[in-house]
Amino acid sequence: MKRDLTLLYSQLGLKPDCSLAELQLAYRRRISELQPNHAESGSQSPESSALLRNLIWLYATASRFHRRYGRLPGAAAGRIASESPSATVVTHAYSPTVPRPYVAAYQQASSRDRQAAPSRIAVGLSFLLVILMAGLLLWWVG
Repeated sequence: MKRDLTLLYSQLGLKPDCSLAELQLAYRRRISELQPNHAESGSQSPESSALLRNLIWLYATASRFHRRYGRLPGAAAGRIASESPSATVVTHAYSPTVPRPYVAAYQQASSRDRQAAPSRIAVGLSFLLVILMAGLLLWWVG
């Protein structure tokens, strides 16, 4: 899925230089409109379901960007996205505005990346050990 965060701002009716509080409020309102239990008909159309999944994914991506860089994507690099007086900065790992499955998937991806580095080191050390043992064997035989 392509990270087109301009689509997030257009779906929420915001500009890219909005504050974090404005983004959270617009996201909550839009999600409540798209929820299947709030839809006019009893069932949700596949297009609406895809739009909901895409919106959740884009918001999770923007939230990760904000946690990493301290600003929202598209905002000027010098401006902090939570400058509005009503904004609250969430410093813990779980934000109530990001659905828990996306937070769990993000944490699992991070733990997989951390486990990959020691396995590379182990492979490198094993290769070095094989080379040393071959060198010792050649020295002992020769």
